[in-house]
Amino acid sequence: MEEYRIRTACFLILSFSIALVASAGTLNSYMNKSWADASLPLDDILKNYYIKIQDKSENGIEISPDFSQDSEGDNQTGSDMTGQALSGEENSEGNNQTSTGQALSGEENSEGNNQTSTGQALSGEESSEGINQTSTQTAGESESNQNTNQTIETQQQTQNNQTVNIQNNIEMKQRLEIAISEEEGEAPIPLEEQNRIESTDRVIVTQHKALTGPDCRTGNVLAGASNEEDLRVLSECLDATGIVMHTKKMDDGDYKFFLNLDEKFKFLTNEKNNEKTDGFLVVEIVPPDQGKSGVILPKEGDRVHVWGAWVTDKPKGWHEIHPTWKVVNE
Repeated sequence: MEEYRIRTACFLILSFSIALVASAGTLNSYMNKSWADASLPLDDILKNYYIKIQDKSENGIEISPDFSQDSEGDNQTGSDMTGQALSGEENSEGNNQTSTGQALSGEENSEGNNQTSTGQALSGEESSEGINQTSTQTAGESESNQNTNQTIETQQQTQNNQTVNIQNNIEMKQRLEIAISEEEGEAPIPLEEQNRIESTDRVIVTQHKALTGPDCRTGNVLAGASNEEDLRVLSECLDATGIVMHTKKMDDGDYKFFLNLDEKFKFLTNEKNNEKTDGFLVVEIVPPDQGKSGVILPKEGDRVHVWGAWVTDKPKGWHEIHPTWKVVNE
């Protein structure tokens, strides 16, 4: 009986040893294959798992692990990793596409920016043109304002000149009226001054010859003058043209006026005309000649042509055409 127990025990030990060796060989073969296919983290896991099995085997525990499931799981894990790799490629492709899209978008944005820049440039040109037009309008308005101001200033200057002229005419008429009205009561100029003027007259008469013809009078050219004794004849017949400045019917019946001479007849006046009659020539129409054919009594402002005797009024010192026997409008 004892021998049977010993044989049985030996058999069990031998069987267990054979089974253990077979299991160890199978596991070693499997792990070599798995380590060849799996990644580094999976090798570490299986090594740890093998160590645990050896520990349990040494403790007498029988283990028959299901490596197929682990293998399948590992394969799936590897497949997942492969998928991740493929996914990475897809992601990479997607990134490339995205990058390409971004690049295209960048080009579009660049084109948009260029268009925007072009639009801004065009807008700037339009703005510049608008500014130039505004400047032109402003310059035009400024020039118009200057022209308006100049026109206003010219009008004001003209009005001022007209006012001054009117005032001067009034003052001149007052002087001429005084010269005409007070001549009869005025004292004659000193004898010495009369002699000086007479000496000057002798020189002047040699420079201007007397006229002849139908417009001149023969005989006593001073006939009809109320102050014949005061008149010294310079030329028996001369003519003159000019504008009538002031007229008056005198107490002795003479029609008297002042004549603003044309330039070529300025020689008919002297310094006393300049001093007392504003440089105008004194013209008198005696009563016998008034109303005759060819003799008009002109009004102020008329332009006339006169013929008569050129004389010096000795007490006054000025020159006259007196008597005047022909007066016509021009």
